Amino acid sequence: MNHVAYLFPAFPVLHQTFTVGEVLGLRRLGYRPRLVSLKRPPASLQQDGARELASETFYCPPLTSREVLASFSKALWRRPKEVARLALAVYRAWKPNPRVQLLRSDGEPATLSLAERILAVYHTSALLYLLKSLALIPHAIYVAERLSAEGVRHVHAHWATYPTTVAFLIRRWSGIPYSFTAHAYDIYMHPRMLPAKVAEASFVVTCAEANKRYLERLCGACDTPIHVNYHGTDLARFRVPERRRDRCYRIASCGWLKEYKGFHILLEAVARLVDRGIDVRLDIAGDGPQRTYLERRAAELGIASRVTLHGFLKHQQLRELYKAADVFALPSVVLGRYGRQDVIPNVLAEAMAAGLPVVGSDIGGVGELIEHGVDGLLVPQRDVGALADALERIWREPELAARLGQAGRRKVEKIWDRERNIEQLARIFENYCPGDPEGLAA
Repeated sequence: MNHVAYLFPAFPVLHQTFTVGEVLGLRRLGYRPRLVSLKRPPASLQQDGARELASETFYCPPLTSREVLASFSKALWRRPKEVARLALAVYRAWKPNPRVQLLRSDGEPATLSLAERILAVYHTSALLYLLKSLALIPHAIYVAERLSAEGVRHVHAHWATYPTTVAFLIRRWSGIPYSFTAHAYDIYMHPRMLPAKVAEASFVVTCAEANKRYLERLCGACDTPIHVNYHGTDLARFRVPERRRDRCYRIASCGWLKEYKGFHILLEAVARLVDRGIDVRLDIAGDGPQRTYLERRAAELGIASRVTLHGFLKHQQLRELYKAADVFALPSVVLGRYGRQDVIPNVLAEAMAAGLPVVGSDIGGVGELIEHGVDGLLVPQRDVGALADALERIWREPELAARLGQAGRRKVEKIWDRERNIEQLARIFENYCPGDPEGLAA
C-alpha cells in the first residue's frame, strides 16, 4: 500500500516534463507515491514514460458522476455541520487579505486575442475562483474517503491552486496532513487563499528562492517550513558537442507558444539582427495558441523565411536542435494582472546542459540559474534592443559564447541535476513522515 498520494490538476501533461521526471525519479529511488489527478489531460502526444504513469493514475470522476454525488449525499446526511464548515473554511481562506496583492508588471499583454483575453479574465476572476473552490468540496470528500480507505497518510499536491484546495479540504475532512509544491502562475495568478493553505500545510516545496521570498512576504509570520527544490533535468540526456560556427547564426528557443514566453519579442530582435547585416535563422520548438500570431508577425517583419516553428519535438529531436544552434534565447515576460510568468524555465537549464550559451529575461528566479556575464546573459523583459544586443554580442564574440556555454554546463551540474535534486526531495518527505517508516515507499 502506498502511504503518500501525489495530487495533480491533470496528469501527465505534455509541456510539464518536470512532474513526470519527478515521479519517475522517485520510482528509481524505490518510492511509489499514489498518483491522483483531478481530471484527465487532453488526449495528445506524451513524453517518454508518461503513458505508463497515466495507466497507473487514479482519475477523479466528474462532479456530476454517480460516485461523487453518492459520496457527497452521504456526507450531507451523516455530517452536515462538517460539510458546512468546509464551505466556511474555503470562504475564510478566500476573503480579502491586505497582504495579498496580485503581482503587477509595467507592461500589458500585447498579442492576446479577444478570446484569450476573455479566457484570462475567467481564470483570474476572484469571485469565480471562490465559486470553483467551493465546487471542489464534493470532490475533496470523495477523494478523502477513497485515500483514507487505501491507507494514505499524507497528500502532496502539485500546484497551489485547485489541487492544494482539495488537499486543504481533505485535511479538514479526514485529518490526512498535506503539503504542496508551488510553481509559478499558481501563486502569482491566484494568491488569495495562499496564506491559509501555507499555514495549514506540513511543509511547502517550491522551485525557486524567488518564490520562497514571495510566499514568506505573502504569509507573514507563519511557522510552515518552505523548502526550495529545483526541478532539475536529466543531464545524461545532454552531451556537449564540439561546436563549429557556420556563416549562418542559428538561434534556438523552446516553449509553450503563449505570450508570457516572449517569442514575439524574440521575433523583433531577430529582425533587428537582420537589419544589422547578420544572416540569422530562428528555430522554435513547441506549440500553442500564439502560433498563428507568430507566423503572421514574422511575415510582417520580413523574416518568415528565417523562422521555423517546429511544433512539438521529442527529446531526441530537441537535442538535435540544440546541437545545431549557436545560442538559446527565451525572453520571457510577466503578464501582470493575468498572473502568467516564468520563474525558472526548465528549457533554459536544458540548453545550458547542452553547452549552449543562453540569453534570458531578468525576471522571477531566472537570476538564480543565470549569473549575468558568467554563465549566460540577462536582459530586461520586453527590451527588444537589449535582447538584440545580447544576441549580437554572442555572435560577434565567439570566445565569450564558448566561455558562457562551458560555464552554463558547470552551473546546471551544480544545481540542476535531477537525480540529486530528487534525492533531496525524498529526504524532505522523509523528515515529515515520522509515522511512516517507509516514507513514500510502498
